[in-house]
Amino acid sequence: MTTMFENEVECSICGEKSTHTSIGSTNSFGSPDLDIRPPEMQRSTIYYSIQRCTSCSYCSSDISKCDENSETLVKSSKYQSIVEDISFPRVASSFLAKSYENEINKQYVDAAWNVIHAAWICDDEQNNEAAKNCRKKAVTIIDKANSQSNKIADQAGASELITIDLMRRSGMFEAALELAELTKKDDIENIIIQIIEFEITLIQLKDTESHTISEALEKEQ
Repeated sequence: MTTMFENEVECSICGEKSTHTSIGSTNSFGSPDLDIRPPEMQRSTIYYSIQRCTSCSYCSSDISKCDENSETLVKSSKYQSIVEDISFPRVASSFLAKSYENEINKQYVDAAWNVIHAAWICDDEQNNEAAKNCRKKAVTIIDKANSQSNKIADQAGASELITIDLMRRSGMFEAALELAELTKKDDIENIIIQIIEFEITLIQLKDTESHTISEALEKEQ
């Protein structure tokens, strides 16, 4: 069961107050997707994990807090073009705006996850082209994180596995296969190898659909 409540939040950029829904508690039943998106009921709480100021359009998980350069970024034409881009669902563009701020601040792990969250929103809206673009953007940001020796997941091989799935789902089959074969050679747990083998099968089929971790493990049994 998911519990939610409404609360009034004062924007740290412009001081405007607006009402937002927050999650008190939730749960999940079933298997996560290969990109770690959780099953329901937690799956749907993503829509309440980003806030947008109704006045200045500042986007964050908590708009009552900001970094020292947030105000300048929010007022920039680049930021405003992101939040106003109607080719993406509104919530997705909020995540993309936060990702842009993260990227400017070299917070590449957070930036990547916010773009991935945007892709999930696009999936829900069946906006396949927008979802594809988000995943390609996430791959680019993950490369930046890797250049700083930062991973988007802690378990050995998990960051690469998520990247493989992002590549596959955006049609980057050659790059996905290359990374899959390379990652298999690393010192990683057998369960990660099993999931990578499943990804390789999907890549060979040029399958760009969503699949779950349980599907991957069942196939290997």
